[in-house]
Amino acid sequence: MAGVYLIGLGARGREGLSLAASRRVAEAEVLVGGRRHLAAFPEHPGEKMPLGDLEAALDLAAKRVAEGKRVAFLASGDPLFFGMGRKVLARFPEAEIYPAPTAFQEAFARLRLPWDEARFFSVHGRPLAGVLLEASLSRLSVVYTDPENTPARVAEALLAMGARGFRAYVAERLGEEGERVRGFGSLEEVAKEAFQDPNVLILEANGPLPPRLGFFRDELFEQRTPKRGLITKREVRLLALGLLALPPDGILWDIGAGTGSVGLEAARIAPWGWIYAVEKNPESWPHILENARRFGVHNLTLVRGEAPGALKGLPAPHGVFVGGSGGELPSILEESLLALRPGGRLVVAALTLENLSTAYGFLRGTGLPLEGIQVQANRLVPTGPYFRLEAQNPTLLLAVTKEGG
Repeated sequence: MAGVYLIGLGARGREGLSLAASRRVAEAEVLVGGRRHLAAFPEHPGEKMPLGDLEAALDLAAKRVAEGKRVAFLASGDPLFFGMGRKVLARFPEAEIYPAPTAFQEAFARLRLPWDEARFFSVHGRPLAGVLLEASLSRLSVVYTDPENTPARVAEALLAMGARGFRAYVAERLGEEGERVRGFGSLEEVAKEAFQDPNVLILEANGPLPPRLGFFRDELFEQRTPKRGLITKREVRLLALGLLALPPDGILWDIGAGTGSVGLEAARIAPWGWIYAVEKNPESWPHILENARRFGVHNLTLVRGEAPGALKGLPAPHGVFVGGSGGELPSILEESLLALRPGGRLVVAALTLENLSTAYGFLRGTGLPLEGIQVQANRLVPTGPYFRLEAQNPTLLLAVTKEGG
């Protein structure tokens, strides 16, 4: 097979290429890359293939390889770091790779800022929700932005979820005319600015980081009035989240969501996943949405309707939490277990003896190993100069795992 080379160009362009990479470019009979990358080699005598549709370019490159020609793919920085490398290797697994410093490395070099503890995220074709949460929980992070999810938009979204203790740096058009690297003392400053593409956003925490598991106090959630208090209590939420065992990219059905408290806490555990809050009561809908805004949860969809009918068409879940059933518990459990992915977890919170009996009978009938935890919490409350213990309603959590995981 003729040679296939995957060559990275950093902010210094062809001047930053190693001798080996320069030789491979000179040997290549076909150059494939963006117009900016191809323009770095105006004297190259080979065929130059501008990169538009990557799949089409790969098809054409495969034809040239079959003809016995050497092909060099030109990419930005390290092609295996948020670049075209994955798709090129899928087509040409024996390709030789010559990486260059990435945009973030050049940015840290300009700033004279060590980056060995940094975490890296990209919003190119990836959910912004997970990036926001993970960045807010990181001491130092790098975000590769795009024209839609600009540094200003990312800053606005972080501010909306209460993440304010950050310094920020934005590196624009590195290695190109108009290059600019700026520092900002706060996210508020970034949110007011406009930036040139392409750019990289660097976030550096200058205060304590928030906890991943919020364990938020019940009174922080907006709840229905006069029926205030219809919420899965804080202690029950903690155990339910543990029983659900959601992966970071997990999908959760929160059935009978009420205020949305379980789903909102689950969204922090599964930042790359998605939460579907299923609620039939129109009075609860604005409260779920307000709580999602209040806690900065961007990976939650409100499903307005009554289960099990409202479950039709939802993506197969990794976990299902049933906090309310409206008298439809058997059919909800049947539909949930049917849709659940192999290895997924179904958790039911039973507050009444009737629901406990129904859920226990159904789950026992599945033949799956059954777990159960009774939660009887007592909270310390002030009474004048003294404190007393106030009992919360007992709840039984029942859980099963679907076979095949």
